[in-house]
Amino acid sequence: MSRKPSHGRYRHGRAGNHAPPPQRRRRWPWVVLGTFVVLGGFAAVGGVFALQALEVRDDLLTAKSRLGSFTAAYSAGDAAQMQALGDEVLQLTTHADQTVQGPLWDAASALPFIGVNVAAVKSATEATHIIVRDALPPGIELLGVMAPDKLKVEGGGINLAPFQQAQQTLPQIKTVVAEAQAKIAEIDREALLPVVDEAVGQLVTVVDQAGPLLDTAEQLLPVALRMAGSEGPRNYLVVFQNNAEIRATGGNAANSTVIHADNGKIEKIEDQSVEDFKIAGYNGWLESEIPDETRALYEHDFDRNAQNFSRTPDFPTTASLFNQLWEQTNGTQLDGVISIDPVALSYMLRATGPVPLEDGTEINADNAVKLLLSDTYERFGTNGLAADAYFADVASRVFDKIASGSWGPTAMLDQLKQSMDEDRIYAWFPREDENAITTEFNIDGALTADNVEATQVGIYLNDASYSKLEYYLSTSMSVTCDPAARTMTTSLTMTSAVPDTDLSGYTLAWRNPSLDLPRRTMILDVLSVAPPGATITAITPADGDIADWNRDGVEKGHPLASRTMLLPMGESKTVSFTAALPAGELGPLEVRFAPTVTQTPVTIDSSCETIFG
Repeated sequence: MSRKPSHGRYRHGRAGNHAPPPQRRRRWPWVVLGTFVVLGGFAAVGGVFALQALEVRDDLLTAKSRLGSFTAAYSAGDAAQMQALGDEVLQLTTHADQTVQGPLWDAASALPFIGVNVAAVKSATEATHIIVRDALPPGIELLGVMAPDKLKVEGGGINLAPFQQAQQTLPQIKTVVAEAQAKIAEIDREALLPVVDEAVGQLVTVVDQAGPLLDTAEQLLPVALRMAGSEGPRNYLVVFQNNAEIRATGGNAANSTVIHADNGKIEKIEDQSVEDFKIAGYNGWLESEIPDETRALYEHDFDRNAQNFSRTPDFPTTASLFNQLWEQTNGTQLDGVISIDPVALSYMLRATGPVPLEDGTEINADNAVKLLLSDTYERFGTNGLAADAYFADVASRVFDKIASGSWGPTAMLDQLKQSMDEDRIYAWFPREDENAITTEFNIDGALTADNVEATQVGIYLNDASYSKLEYYLSTSMSVTCDPAARTMTTSLTMTSAVPDTDLSGYTLAWRNPSLDLPRRTMILDVLSVAPPGATITAITPADGDIADWNRDGVEKGHPLASRTMLLPMGESKTVSFTAALPAGELGPLEVRFAPTVTQTPVTIDSSCETIFG
């Protein structure tokens, strides 16, 4: 089967006849207009009709070409160009629609065999014109008020007014799409020629998808506005997970920023409340509400020190610990917890451009990961507090740049999408309707409660050497299945590229001397997590390299086994576990792992197809 580069989550297949969910991406209903090249094939109906068919084809192809220029016009903030393009496209689809209303088209529609195809093209052309005539103008108006220069707020933030206007515009666009959908709903696609069905089918698919997408946008927009402070100020914690000291959902989570959102304006909070919160996290003062059975799966300080809150593969648990710490130090609750890693920051810097630093250098998309996860610790040696302070300062400056809005929205959305696809961004919100957004965009980082939407399996890593050695760690994963036994074996291969050169004492492993181990050896707690209802039947190696540190149990209904592995400089090791799967239909296989500094290839053997589709 195919090998897919590193994502923190990899979905594959679905049992039965269920298709995997469509990829979320921006779609304009008119992008398929060019598919109506089939109109040129109707010459058999008559010379005049053939010429008209070719005219309709050319009109729609030209319209498609003009619409392809919209992105550039929007990015440039050129409202006049967008309007000119809209006028031209409307003229083209109007002419095509007028043509298919002629008597020849009615006559051709009544012919045996060919008529149903002509009627289908006519309905599709009418639907296309309806969308361009009635949805494109409000869409252009909306894009005009949402131009990049109009979305910025002085001092940092987002202008909410365009999004509030979108709330008024979406119902109108939804009505138009519904009208277009009704126009093509009566097409009998089984009676169409394959070439016609392919063209019409593309339009049907886009229109069918546009309805639910618009419904989702209409539901989420008011929620997103509230989250941006449209109905009152909000406080959010942004956690920076350091992959060089790896944790299940990314890395050491000691560095964080509290941001205040009020009617779209975003600024950092730097006061005593934040200082008290951070001091309590560093010193391990949290009195957590974590169940004892969960606590026993990790090292003793998992739920006390903030840098260890991300040892669990369940991000809502991590977020809850931060929220509990804030409540205990400030008497209030956070309005959300957002997690990103330095790799995600590097992606964002592609959109923002370089950010100047206090020492006269800059951080950019190419140097961000090395600067934050390696150079910083080599520069400050064993002065860990200075290294952490520098890390926090740089991350804060990047955040300031992002909050300023001085970047292209479309470019930033592309980078955020890549970060979310790779599970480098997580979020949790205490309000149920707001937290639903995290599920919608697959950034919840949650262990699933069942196997309906996904059959979730994973192998995660936690640094146990107290080092920054995982900057040099790479991983790969594979999954094989035994359909007859209904079992699945998941393997993680870890490779150390720690160099034999001078490294600072802060990069090297602090814990290792007490265990008579070289300071360049990684100590990794490897967490094997089976799907809910499954049973872990075998682990290889059975006891890991430090048998006394074995931990077994259940978290959020998932069987979990932790084995500690020693990974010396320049070596590779593999950990595997086999799980007996529960009876019944299983959702698509979702393979998860801790995101590293590099990409993690995932291979799923074809033997799994009969189990997961």
